[in-house]
Amino acid sequence: MKKTIVLVCLLNGLFSIGQETVGGKVAQKTKDKVYDRTEQRGDDAVDKTLNKIEEGIGSIFKKKDKKKKKGKNESDNETSNTNYDPPVTKTDEAGNTDYSAYKDFDFVPAEKIIFFEDFADGSKSRWKAYDNERLNVRNLEGKNWLELNDGGTFFPIALKTLPKDFTLEFDVYTPNKETGTLSVRFIEKAQAGRLEDPNFDISSGVDLSPVSQIPKTGLAQYSVKSDGVVVKSKEGINFYTWQPELDNFYARISLKRIDNKLSVWVNKEKIMDNEEFFLSNKEYYLTFQHDIYFVDAFKINFSNIRLATGNANPKSDITTKKKFVTQNIYFDVNSDVIRPNSYTILKQIAESIQSLTGNIKIVGHTDSDGKDTDNLILSQKRAESVKRALVNEFGIDTNRLTTDGKGESVPLNKNANASEKAQNRRVEFVRQ
Repeated sequence: MKKTIVLVCLLNGLFSIGQETVGGKVAQKTKDKVYDRTEQRGDDAVDKTLNKIEEGIGSIFKKKDKKKKKGKNESDNETSNTNYDPPVTKTDEAGNTDYSAYKDFDFVPAEKIIFFEDFADGSKSRWKAYDNERLNVRNLEGKNWLELNDGGTFFPIALKTLPKDFTLEFDVYTPNKETGTLSVRFIEKAQAGRLEDPNFDISSGVDLSPVSQIPKTGLAQYSVKSDGVVVKSKEGINFYTWQPELDNFYARISLKRIDNKLSVWVNKEKIMDNEEFFLSNKEYYLTFQHDIYFVDAFKINFSNIRLATGNANPKSDITTKKKFVTQNIYFDVNSDVIRPNSYTILKQIAESIQSLTGNIKIVGHTDSDGKDTDNLILSQKRAESVKRALVNEFGIDTNRLTTDGKGESVPLNKNANASEKAQNRRVEFVRQ
């Protein structure tokens, strides 16, 4: 009887696949069955049946064959969607960043960094997974990434309970055109002893599937669980700028929590807007989950994971403290080229300068990695890049701005870890 019930439940879910996605109800029902398979390995008959069904429906969740014959109105070049956060920033001959994709971007990172990870030292020791052998640090195009192989759960060991207000950002790279579902999960504190477990009684999670049944369309969903019961959920949320099908393998994921509400962006696209997401009077831990149901085993990579709290207020700081300090102007690695997702904070700074009298000195700082002389030059060039952006992009009078660079000579801390180094990579705006 037990075998029959499991099989019938699975088949009932499969009959509704016409309107479902890899991030929807079918995937969730089938995930539960697959988890049951892991826990009930002795039930060989159910396993065999599930294997056959998965083989039969696997192609439903894979991208369409690009070799199919196209209609007369279809183009061979299916790249209508732009990769909004490429690994190398697009600039003109003068070095000005192309901010066009982010001019409507309303995400502003919090200022006080409480956790940062870029895997620059090549170590994975600060992270734990359901199976640690699936985690490795890889260098891709000069940048270190944490590579997760064959899916599963992973999380930072040192990071404890999350504040009530925070921003979370991270880069993700999917080197395959067939992908699974990436979940950002917030787990209630009482379950912190088993963070590598894929199932929790109290949790809130956002699922992102960059490849879905709908061509050139990523799909997202979120759910809130209390005492083992889903109390709120939403499915069928579209996004378009992380598209491995169209060779857009990179994405920058941004989340902002204010009390019990959450907003989420995929690159510059807002897919959740101040939604009720966290349960009241609960403390949460952070985990990531990568599900690879219905697709071939593959790898997904993460870097520049940044958790911060505290709002940026450049006008107030420049007025009262005579100085505003930010780590939220992002640059390409070892470069003075400003990343396009820095647009919002640059706009805030420009508006603050325009509303105030007097001149502003822009001062660049670096961490302690590399040679002192190289860091000094880099900090000076970054300050000049910020001035150029404020003048060319926002119309600030160039005569009001001067620049300086201090390199690594004025650290805020000991540069002992990735988080401290991220705090030292900063730009200061000093009122003269």
